[in-house]
Amino acid sequence: MKKLILVPTLLSVLTGCSTQNPFREAASIKENNDPIFEDVTATSDVASESTPSIVIGDFDKDGRVDFIAKDRLYKNISTRDSIRFEDVTQEMNLHFLKGQPLFMDVNNDGNLDIVTSKGQVHLLKDNQYHEVGQRYGLKLPDDVFTISFGDLNRDGFPDILVGRQEKSENNQFNFVPPKVFLNQNGKSFLEVSNKHEMNNYPAYVRGIAWADFDNNSSPDIYYSNYRLRQNFLFQLNRGKMVDVAKKLNVQGEYDTKRYYDSYHKKNFGPLYGHTIGSVWADLNNDGNLDLWVSNLVHKFVGMSPKGSYDYRGYVCDDSKVYKNTGAPHYNFVDVRKNSGLPVKPIGDFSKYKGDELWSHSTAADFDNDGLLDMYVSQVYNFNYAHSLLFRNKGNFQFENVSKSGPMVLDSYAGAWADFNNDGKMDLIVSGREGVGIPARLRIFKNVDASNNRYLKIRLTGKKSGTIPVTTQVRVYHAKGLVMRQVEGTTGTFNQQNDPVLHFGLGKISKVSKIVINWSSGQTQVITNPKISSTLNIVEP
Repeated sequence: MKKLILVPTLLSVLTGCSTQNPFREAASIKENNDPIFEDVTATSDVASESTPSIVIGDFDKDGRVDFIAKDRLYKNISTRDSIRFEDVTQEMNLHFLKGQPLFMDVNNDGNLDIVTSKGQVHLLKDNQYHEVGQRYGLKLPDDVFTISFGDLNRDGFPDILVGRQEKSENNQFNFVPPKVFLNQNGKSFLEVSNKHEMNNYPAYVRGIAWADFDNNSSPDIYYSNYRLRQNFLFQLNRGKMVDVAKKLNVQGEYDTKRYYDSYHKKNFGPLYGHTIGSVWADLNNDGNLDLWVSNLVHKFVGMSPKGSYDYRGYVCDDSKVYKNTGAPHYNFVDVRKNSGLPVKPIGDFSKYKGDELWSHSTAADFDNDGLLDMYVSQVYNFNYAHSLLFRNKGNFQFENVSKSGPMVLDSYAGAWADFNNDGKMDLIVSGREGVGIPARLRIFKNVDASNNRYLKIRLTGKKSGTIPVTTQVRVYHAKGLVMRQVEGTTGTFNQQNDPVLHFGLGKISKVSKIVINWSSGQTQVITNPKISSTLNIVEP
């Protein structure tokens, strides 16, 4: 049964809406605005069209990652010096591709299949895609916003989680429950939403991100929820999804007494927020996954030009950077206040500097200094709503280097990938070059000149499934460790980064060992690997 969740008096006004870096001295990172990315869109041969979602994967297994955007499949034909693509949509029998897609291996045959938010299942067989959604029984509702995958029941096959949109009429918002589908040995999908009591969690879900934040080889899933709804963090308890977001302090803030308003002569405060895209990432290299939460935040309070009093700035929760405190409790603490990430002021036109319009977020180490950086897109066709690039300086300190990177307006789409296999993470986005200019796909080649070292690892699971979501890899060296996980999807609109795990190493010249904690529970150790190379590792 659907639940109607109302926020009276508010809905009518809400219609808009470690240690220091151990690499720092050795890496000699420049503190200026030297170019980091070069716009190579003009020579990339991608279509001049916009998309809310970009998914990356190597469908033809040639060692160069390809991508899907706006119902088109692009084959990577790049060289070391040139990033280029070829549209192979028709050739691969994908001319009926509908909905927001993601790459996953549905039946663990080693081929990269495509599942979409419209319930399509395109299996890759004999070098062509074949749509078999009806046979797989993936019956998705029309209001799907985002989908995600991982192994929920630990049988080695990827399961699917579904987040749905809100329904609104006359400023009344109807939130509906998410859905859960278990993979039946790679042959079909079975809905088990009732088993997990999803009717207790109605929400407008904008993103679903998997992780193993407490390092126990069991999946944890964070739901990014919009329209003043608390976010969910599900853990498995005897095979059932249970929300622990409030217990662990990641549901968002709810404080109705924070601000006093002299116009209304009453108190207001954040009522959770408008979360869109969230990312799991080890931001301080302590071996624990932290959580970056991007919200759209209204900041204006005062008399609007239309003569009505707007108090949305009081009730929207700010974006968060949650530090994972680690064992034994694995609680989270919001450290944004001291992170260097600016928080826009709340107030009328004498104070107002625009809204915080963060939407999609995605992490990569673009300068190979050993710390994960963050790309954040912003929505709406405003001159200040440009995408943001935050360089991680260590100890949860971030520097805005957006002017050295890609800046587009009004965007949801963005993904990291090493398109030309030079060890540096490139960026593909969709957005506007300026106010009123039509949005389009843009390709940015990483031209960072720091010459820092790197390591890339391509994982193939067995018991964990061929795409082993939540598998963790820790790379150890003399100055500490660098950690990555297989994330599946990230941010919003089920977007996907390069599936090959990328580790920046700064000037580190030797890695002592790699420890892989497979999602199946197995641990694998590899000693003395060659750096500045790509390792292919198969689960034992």
